[in-house]
Amino acid sequence: MPLKIHRALPILLAVSLFCANSALADEVDAALAAAERAVIAAESAQPRGDAAQALEQARGQWLAAREARRKTDQLRLAEAAAANADLAHAKARLDTARQAVESAAARNADLRRRLLMNGGG
Repeated sequence: MPLKIHRALPILLAVSLFCANSALADEVDAALAAAERAVIAAESAQPRGDAAQALEQARGQWLAAREARRKTDQLRLAEAAAANADLAHAKARLDTARQAVESAAARNADLRRRLLMNGGG
């Protein structure tokens, strides 16, 4: 009986290594897809300034992840790309919101000035 266990052990080890490698490959594929979606979403926000720099960094990391040979490098770079793309998207949305607030504040100031001019005359 022990002889059968010793014969089966290398096969079990090979199967477990294959399954682990397959799981990592699936995780890498999912991370690459998530990074791509995050880069596309950030691009759609039309980032400028710091946001544009974060997007460029994300693009570079995403491309590097696609070209990396080791799965662990692909995973690390894809996750970093997704994080930087999310940061770029958030910064772009923040910039858009700030511009909207500044525009509304300028319109309000103009309206106040007009009311004061009309009310005083």
